[in-house]
Amino acid sequence: MMAFRTAVAAAAGAVVLLLAACSGGGGTTSSGDGRVSDPLNTANTATVRSGGTVTYTITYPISNWNVLNSGGATYSVLDVSSVLLPGVFLIQPDGSLAPNEPVATKVEKVADSPQTIRYTINPKAVWSDGTPISADDFAYTWRVLDPRQCPKCQASNTAGYDRIKSVTGSNGGKTVTVVFDQSYVDWKALFSPILPAHVAATYGSVTTPAGLEKSFNEGFAKNVPKFSAGPFKIQEYTSDGSVVMVRNDKWYGKAPNLDKLVFRLITDVSQQPTSLANGEVDVIYPNPQVDIVQQVDDLPGVKYQVTPGASVHQVWLNLNAPALKNIALRKAIIQAVNVQGVIDKTIGQFDPTAKPLRSHLFIEGYPGYSDVDTANEYGIGDVEKAKKTLTDAGYTGVGSKVVAPDGTPVPTLRFIVQAGDKLRASEAQLVQAAVAPLGIQVKSTPVPNTIDGVQAGNWDLTVGTVTQSPFSATSNIPYYLSCPAGVTFCRFNLNNYGNPKVDKLLNAALSATSADAATKDLQEADKIVSSDYAVLPLYQNRSFLAYSAKVGNIRENSLAFPTYNTEQWGLLDGS
Repeated sequence: MMAFRTAVAAAAGAVVLLLAACSGGGGTTSSGDGRVSDPLNTANTATVRSGGTVTYTITYPISNWNVLNSGGATYSVLDVSSVLLPGVFLIQPDGSLAPNEPVATKVEKVADSPQTIRYTINPKAVWSDGTPISADDFAYTWRVLDPRQCPKCQASNTAGYDRIKSVTGSNGGKTVTVVFDQSYVDWKALFSPILPAHVAATYGSVTTPAGLEKSFNEGFAKNVPKFSAGPFKIQEYTSDGSVVMVRNDKWYGKAPNLDKLVFRLITDVSQQPTSLANGEVDVIYPNPQVDIVQQVDDLPGVKYQVTPGASVHQVWLNLNAPALKNIALRKAIIQAVNVQGVIDKTIGQFDPTAKPLRSHLFIEGYPGYSDVDTANEYGIGDVEKAKKTLTDAGYTGVGSKVVAPDGTPVPTLRFIVQAGDKLRASEAQLVQAAVAPLGIQVKSTPVPNTIDGVQAGNWDLTVGTVTQSPFSATSNIPYYLSCPAGVTFCRFNLNNYGNPKVDKLLNAALSATSADAATKDLQEADKIVSSDYAVLPLYQNRSFLAYSAKVGNIRENSLAFPTYNTEQWGLLDGS
């Protein structure tokens, strides 16, 4: 999900599959006794008391509150939105998928031609102001995520919504019927979450393109949510960037155990273990780093989980940057970086099982995965081959100061990283060192918010994590489908990648009548993406969740975030 872990899982309504091989929680070299290795769905199950407060750490400042907006699907917003926004499906830590029954009591495919889905909404399901959750909310969510109806809505993912013909309500709006004008293999990826139409109406028209754009890009993005359809609602957004939640008295599910839930902003990841140790916070969820894991491993009264997540850690090369428009320069950079060496000096120090990922569209072990990158010499750390790539393409000054074939010196490349993120900074430095012998200079530049930095456009390289899903076609649309003409940043296509052949294959996968057929199209797309040298996959990311032993029923869920079940969280008796 970036700074930077973008998460299509929540932002697009797609869910993420945790590989069966990871169901035991993965392995690390840690030696402490706080490591939790129970089955994922039941880890840290406990009997808890009613009342009390849990403080959960968020790392990144919130500048956009709309989780469905391409600028809002950051980890902090996803953590918060998982508590507030309803969806029709709920993903469990092991990847199982079922209707989210407090919201949708029944979801069924009722026809194939045209494809028709019927949602039955819980009659008791309401927003925190008492307004019923209804077909109006589904219709509004469809409109803002459908580029045919709102071409200027900055949606993180439009896949599937652009294939819907109609969304209609019946039974007082509590039955929603969705009819498609094109078959959509990943229909279960839709409407998780949904946005409140009645709130949108206070920001602008919910039927005109201009009104939809205003409500979606401005209203939901700029305003702290006063609405909720979850177990808690926001009481206060503090001056220090923290979010305070209290029980939602209109919540229609099982009552939460806690009185209050606080999301405390601590941008310096290195300080989070200290805050956990001294009781300032109860939960931290940082990107795993060697020193962070080691610090937590030594803390008494703390439990933690390290699990291989269903996401890819990778380096983007900005195709909008003039120097990187030449594929030879991109290929040389990718050849020069030793990915295994990057792993050995970073996450490999606490998880020796980590290894290079050799696909762009699939996680290893996931149906459809195959090694498409080795043949293209990705991440081999071979400076001589990289030099030859440049020389053969007409570059001069190779090994000293590279000059492009047209005589333009290759400028110092700007590698932007999230300020305070040691892992990203280390990876940027390793890339910098790898390409220096080619005569290519790289400058690592910290920025307050990586997505904002990407949108600003003044960058050449960046590093982060994107989430994959069992809905492989849907989850890859945001990353690899071409942006519209004249647009240089869309969805999570951070580097403006585009290839008509890939577009055709992605769209074919979306229309496939079976998962197997979709997979074949995606495998072909994977090969083409690899041959374009636009992204360097590094490894399957690890997720790291640490929490006070006094907190029960919180558990890692790299698929839907630990905040997927906050109504179950609570404090153990005596704490």
